[in-house]
Amino acid sequence: MDTLLRNDLVIVDEIGFAPLDDTGTQLLFRFVAAAYERRALGIASHWPFEQWGRFLPEHVTATSLLDRLLHHATVVVTEGESFRMLEARTRTTRSRP
Repeated sequence: MDTLLRNDLVIVDEIGFAPLDDTGTQLLFRFVAAAYERRALGIASHWPFEQWGRFLPEHVTATSLLDRLLHHATVVVTEGESFRMLEARTRTTRSRP
């Protein structure tokens, strides 16, 4: 954790891709708490905040985690088709005779 926090910015992608067990949830919380107000974090997830309980088993931990993440956050919400799907569709369309 100390090695990661030497960086000015840490980006965590795909939060919620797979459910976390209690140990994973605690480690994620410790990391966010250690970075809180000390380092910039970029977090990417396809889950809206109100659904983070789907992959974090403990509601209290999820709430505390989000509290720290959102305190100074700039939230960017995207909608629409993913870039990968759009690119794949464009490739398929161009390859048709």
